Amino acid sequence: METQNEERTLNDSTAVKCSLLNNSLKYGLIAGVAMVLLSLLLYVMDVTMTGWVQYASLVILLAGIVLGNLAFRDKCSGGFLSYGRSLGSGVLISVFAGLLMAIYSYLFFSFFDPGELVKLTQIAEDKMFEQGLSDEQVDDAMSMTKMFMTPVFISISSLFSMALWGTVFSLLVSIFIKKNDNSFDSAFPQS
Repeated sequence: METQNEERTLNDSTAVKCSLLNNSLKYGLIAGVAMVLLSLLLYVMDVTMTGWVQYASLVILLAGIVLGNLAFRDKCSGGFLSYGRSLGSGVLISVFAGLLMAIYSYLFFSFFDPGELVKLTQIAEDKMFEQGLSDEQVDDAMSMTKMFMTPVFISISSLFSMALWGTVFSLLVSIFIKKNDNSFDSAFPQS
Protein backbone atom coordinates (compact mmCIF):
# COMPACT_ATOMS: atom_id res chain seq x y z
CA MET A 1 0.00 0.00 0.00
CA GLU A 2 2.84 2.39 0.84
CA THR A 3 4.52 1.72 -2.51
CA GLN A 4 1.35 2.76 -4.36
CA ASN A 5 1.22 6.03 -2.42
CA GLU A 6 4.90 6.69 -3.16
CA GLU A 7 4.27 6.03 -6.88
CA ARG A 8 1.23 8.31 -6.91
CA THR A 9 3.27 11.05 -5.19
CA LEU A 10 6.03 10.59 -7.76
CA ASN A 11 3.50 10.78 -10.60
CA ASP A 12 1.85 13.83 -9.01
CA SER A 13 5.19 15.65 -8.75
CA THR A 14 5.98 14.75 -12.37
CA ALA A 15 2.56 16.01 -13.45
CA VAL A 16 3.27 19.38 -11.83
CA LYS A 17 6.45 19.79 -13.90
CA CYS A 18 4.70 18.54 -17.03
CA SER A 19 1.50 20.56 -17.36
CA LEU A 20 -1.02 20.31 -20.15
CA LEU A 21 -0.08 23.80 -21.33
CA ASN A 22 3.67 23.13 -21.35
CA ASN A 23 3.26 19.81 -23.16
CA SER A 24 0.90 21.37 -25.72
CA LEU A 25 3.28 24.27 -26.27
CA LYS A 26 6.20 21.89 -26.79
CA TYR A 27 4.42 19.69 -29.33
CA GLY A 28 2.70 22.64 -31.00
CA LEU A 29 6.06 24.29 -31.57
CA ILE A 30 7.56 21.03 -32.84
CA ALA A 31 4.69 20.61 -35.33
CA GLY A 32 4.87 24.29 -36.28
CA VAL A 33 8.63 24.19 -36.89
CA ALA A 34 8.20 21.04 -38.99
CA MET A 35 5.53 22.77 -41.10
CA VAL A 36 7.71 25.87 -41.53
CA LEU A 37 10.64 23.70 -42.62
CA LEU A 38 8.39 21.85 -45.08
CA SER A 39 7.15 25.15 -46.47
CA LEU A 40 10.70 26.45 -46.89
CA LEU A 41 11.79 23.20 -48.53
CA LEU A 42 8.91 23.37 -51.00
CA TYR A 43 9.73 27.02 -51.69
CA VAL A 44 13.38 26.21 -52.40
CA MET A 45 12.33 23.32 -54.65
CA ASP A 46 9.79 25.65 -56.35
CA VAL A 47 6.89 23.28 -55.64
CA THR A 48 3.47 24.91 -55.33
CA MET A 49 1.15 23.93 -52.51
CA THR A 50 -1.32 22.04 -54.67
CA GLY A 51 -2.46 18.44 -54.85
CA TRP A 52 -1.02 16.06 -52.29
CA VAL A 53 1.56 18.62 -51.16
CA GLN A 54 -1.03 20.80 -49.44
CA TYR A 55 -2.01 17.85 -47.24
CA ALA A 56 1.54 17.29 -45.97
CA SER A 57 1.13 20.07 -43.39
CA LEU A 58 -2.05 18.44 -42.14
CA VAL A 59 -0.23 15.13 -41.72
CA ILE A 60 2.43 16.95 -39.68
CA LEU A 61 -0.28 18.58 -37.55
CA LEU A 62 -2.00 15.23 -37.00
CA ALA A 63 1.32 13.64 -35.99
CA GLY A 64 1.97 16.49 -33.55
CA ILE A 65 -1.43 16.01 -31.93
CA VAL A 66 -1.04 12.23 -31.65
CA LEU A 67 2.52 12.37 -30.29
CA GLY A 68 1.70 15.25 -27.93
CA ASN A 69 -1.35 13.51 -26.49
CA LEU A 70 0.50 10.21 -26.09
CA ALA A 71 3.38 11.97 -24.34
CA PHE A 72 1.01 13.82 -22.02
CA ARG A 73 -0.94 10.65 -21.21
CA ASP A 74 2.08 8.43 -20.64
CA LYS A 75 4.59 10.85 -19.09
CA CYS A 76 2.48 13.48 -17.36
CA SER A 77 -0.80 11.85 -16.40
CA GLY A 78 0.31 8.52 -15.02
CA GLY A 79 -0.88 6.65 -18.11
CA PHE A 80 -4.42 8.02 -17.98
CA LEU A 81 -6.07 10.76 -20.03
CA SER A 82 -9.75 11.68 -20.28
CA TYR A 83 -11.40 12.46 -23.58
CA GLY A 84 -11.83 16.12 -22.62
CA ARG A 85 -8.21 16.65 -21.61
CA SER A 86 -7.04 14.87 -24.75
CA LEU A 87 -9.28 17.10 -26.85
CA GLY A 88 -8.02 20.20 -25.04
CA SER A 89 -4.43 19.15 -25.49
CA GLY A 90 -4.90 18.55 -29.21
CA VAL A 91 -6.63 21.88 -29.76
CA LEU A 92 -3.87 23.71 -27.86
CA ILE A 93 -1.20 21.93 -29.90
CA SER A 94 -2.91 23.02 -33.12
CA VAL A 95 -3.33 26.61 -31.90
CA PHE A 96 0.37 26.87 -31.00
CA ALA A 97 1.36 25.33 -34.35
CA GLY A 98 -1.07 27.71 -36.07
CA LEU A 99 0.41 30.73 -34.28
CA LEU A 100 3.88 29.78 -35.44
CA MET A 101 2.65 29.26 -39.02
CA ALA A 102 0.80 32.60 -38.92
CA ILE A 103 3.94 34.44 -37.82
CA TYR A 104 5.98 32.65 -40.46
CA SER A 105 3.41 33.39 -43.19
CA TYR A 106 3.30 37.07 -42.31
CA LEU A 107 7.09 37.40 -42.29
CA PHE A 108 7.47 35.35 -45.48
CA PHE A 109 4.89 37.24 -47.55
CA SER A 110 5.75 40.66 -46.10
CA PHE A 111 9.55 40.62 -46.11
CA PHE A 112 11.12 37.45 -47.48
CA ASP A 113 9.29 37.11 -50.81
CA PRO A 114 6.33 39.46 -51.36
CA GLY A 115 6.35 38.42 -55.03
CA GLU A 116 5.08 34.99 -54.02
CA LEU A 117 1.63 36.54 -53.52
CA VAL A 118 1.60 37.58 -57.18
CA LYS A 119 2.52 34.02 -58.13
CA LEU A 120 -0.30 32.59 -55.98
CA THR A 121 -2.77 35.05 -57.49
CA GLN A 122 -1.71 34.00 -60.99
CA ILE A 123 -2.15 30.32 -60.11
CA ALA A 124 -5.67 31.06 -58.83
CA GLU A 125 -6.50 32.93 -62.04
CA ASP A 126 -5.17 30.11 -64.22
CA LYS A 127 -7.30 27.57 -62.34
CA MET A 128 -10.41 29.68 -62.94
CA PHE A 129 -9.75 29.75 -66.67
CA GLU A 130 -9.15 25.98 -66.63
CA GLN A 131 -12.60 25.54 -65.07
CA GLY A 132 -14.10 27.30 -68.08
CA LEU A 133 -15.12 30.57 -66.44
CA SER A 134 -15.64 33.56 -68.72
CA ASP A 135 -13.28 36.56 -68.68
CA GLU A 136 -15.89 38.61 -66.84
CA GLN A 137 -16.39 35.92 -64.17
CA VAL A 138 -12.62 35.58 -63.72
CA ASP A 139 -12.23 39.37 -63.41
CA ASP A 140 -14.95 39.52 -60.75
CA ALA A 141 -13.47 36.59 -58.85
CA MET A 142 -9.93 37.97 -59.09
CA SER A 143 -10.95 41.37 -57.72
CA MET A 144 -12.28 39.54 -54.67
CA THR A 145 -9.28 37.19 -54.50
CA LYS A 146 -6.80 40.09 -54.54
CA MET A 147 -8.54 41.64 -51.53
CA PHE A 148 -7.75 38.51 -49.54
CA MET A 149 -4.21 37.95 -50.87
CA THR A 150 -2.48 40.03 -48.20
CA PRO A 151 0.10 38.87 -45.65
CA VAL A 152 -2.21 39.72 -42.75
CA PHE A 153 -5.22 37.88 -44.17
CA ILE A 154 -3.15 34.84 -45.12
CA SER A 155 -1.65 34.74 -41.61
CA ILE A 156 -5.02 35.01 -39.89
CA SER A 157 -6.60 32.39 -42.15
CA SER A 158 -3.60 30.12 -41.52
CA LEU A 159 -4.16 30.35 -37.77
CA PHE A 160 -7.89 29.65 -38.04
CA SER A 161 -7.33 26.84 -40.52
CA MET A 162 -4.84 25.11 -38.21
CA ALA A 163 -7.17 25.54 -35.24
CA LEU A 164 -10.14 24.16 -37.19
CA TRP A 165 -8.26 21.15 -38.59
CA GLY A 166 -6.65 20.59 -35.19
CA THR A 167 -10.04 20.52 -33.51
CA VAL A 168 -11.38 17.99 -36.02
CA PHE A 169 -8.27 15.83 -35.66
CA SER A 170 -8.40 16.11 -31.86
CA LEU A 171 -12.03 15.03 -31.74
CA LEU A 172 -11.08 11.86 -33.61
CA VAL A 173 -7.68 11.19 -32.04
CA SER A 174 -9.05 11.58 -28.51
CA ILE A 175 -11.41 8.65 -29.06
CA PHE A 176 -8.41 6.35 -29.43
CA ILE A 177 -5.93 7.97 -27.04
CA LYS A 178 -8.18 8.47 -24.02
CA LYS A 179 -7.58 6.07 -21.19
CA ASN A 180 -9.70 6.51 -18.09
CA ASP A 181 -8.43 5.66 -14.63
CA ASN A 182 -10.98 3.16 -13.36
CA SER A 183 -9.00 2.10 -10.31
CA PHE A 184 -10.52 2.00 -6.86
CA ASP A 185 -7.93 4.47 -5.54
CA SER A 186 -8.86 7.12 -8.10
CA ALA A 187 -12.56 6.75 -7.30
CA PHE A 188 -12.02 7.07 -3.55
CA PRO A 189 -8.91 9.16 -2.85
CA GLN A 190 -7.58 9.08 0.69
CA SER A 191 -7.19 12.39 2.44
